[in-house]
Amino acid sequence: MKWTKRLFIILVVFLAVIGLPFLIPLNAYIPEIEKQAGEKLHEPVKIGSLRFSLVPLPHVALERITIGAQQEVRIASIKVIPNLSSLFSPVKILRDIELDTVFIRMDMLGRMPVWFKSEGGPQTVRIEKVGLNHVTLESPGMTLPLFSVTVNMNPDGDLKNVLLASDDGKLKLDATPVSGSNFDLKLSAQQWRFPVDPAFQFDVLNIAGAVDSEALRLRDIDGKLYGGTLKGAAELNWKSGWKLSGDLKGKRVALESLLPLFNAKARVSGQLDAKARFAMKARNASQLADNSNIEGDFSINKGVLHGFDLASAAQPIKTKEVRGGQTEFEEFSGIFNIAGKDIRLSKLNISSGVLNANGDVEISPSKQLSGKVYAEVKKGVSLVSVPLRVSGTLHDPVLFPTGMAVTGAVVGTAILGPGVGTSLGVSAADKLDSWFGGKKK
Repeated sequence: MKWTKRLFIILVVFLAVIGLPFLIPLNAYIPEIEKQAGEKLHEPVKIGSLRFSLVPLPHVALERITIGAQQEVRIASIKVIPNLSSLFSPVKILRDIELDTVFIRMDMLGRMPVWFKSEGGPQTVRIEKVGLNHVTLESPGMTLPLFSVTVNMNPDGDLKNVLLASDDGKLKLDATPVSGSNFDLKLSAQQWRFPVDPAFQFDVLNIAGAVDSEALRLRDIDGKLYGGTLKGAAELNWKSGWKLSGDLKGKRVALESLLPLFNAKARVSGQLDAKARFAMKARNASQLADNSNIEGDFSINKGVLHGFDLASAAQPIKTKEVRGGQTEFEEFSGIFNIAGKDIRLSKLNISSGVLNANGDVEISPSKQLSGKVYAEVKKGVSLVSVPLRVSGTLHDPVLFPTGMAVTGAVVGTAILGPGVGTSLGVSAADKLDSWFGGKKK
């Protein structure tokens, strides 16, 4: 009977150890945990439920957690795994805290660095590692992939580093604290698409920068995309509204791959070299593109302008507008300015074997074209220069000699004959048009 009695005692002890945690009303501790967590994070914290489990390792599980007055952070569950040997020590050690299915609003990012700052004084709890799985960063107008984060802590309780990786393996970020809420950043990506418009597809992207509670500063951007390269620097500031500024330089970028990101109907091919300076300001991050100011210069080599034929349009005596066709060129260069959705192209210059053209063109938010281009076409030994009015749309551009140019061409041809007479008539008429208030459109 002794073995039966011993077995009974062992069974009672085992059931007590296993069942005791479930007899303790752990939810009664929620208010105090919410209070202490709120003081540490400087944000209101709410917890839906709290339970204890022994498998696979002894841990405490919290569910349905929110942080922030407007629930800027939502967490499906948190698992806290303690170091059992430290439970009776002055400093309790939490080996791992795992957060699963996390939603974070973009405007919370600037307030999060203080969460990991040591407050000094004697340490009673030390966290060794925090892991966030399947994280969604929420922001209107942005589509970010799910990602995971590992937060490693130093023995003194301060943050050691933060490692971020997208769930698809295309993006990695290493953030290391420098001082206070300042972090050094190193980002690397492969076959990664930019999360906001224009959604550039990078073959390779490497960025070095820094972030603090007010701004994200990218001091070195180095990427490869669409057969070319991109270099530059940028700053995103959210202290008072959202501001984005910087400069970029692209080289040998394939335009036929790049342009559809801006307008699916724009059709220009060739290799693009460009420099751009940009500044954007808006109340919300998703509205930055609508309040942009971008300016710079560009040069396109060995390409084709699809949708219009400049050589055909530069016939001064015409009865029909020119639509369709294409213009091959050796070089197409100019200056661009984008204000909101208005685009202005100035000091345009197009050159090829028999054609040279220059002028200015504006593109309205509805993609309507307006402007004036001077096209010079070599005909035999003579050179005919014709001012062309640009109209229509990006999808269906229209070219036609200005009214004064047609009149001058007819008069010049009648007096001096075709060729020289036509060219002189066009030139004289265009000068008269300018002198007496004609609009260069």
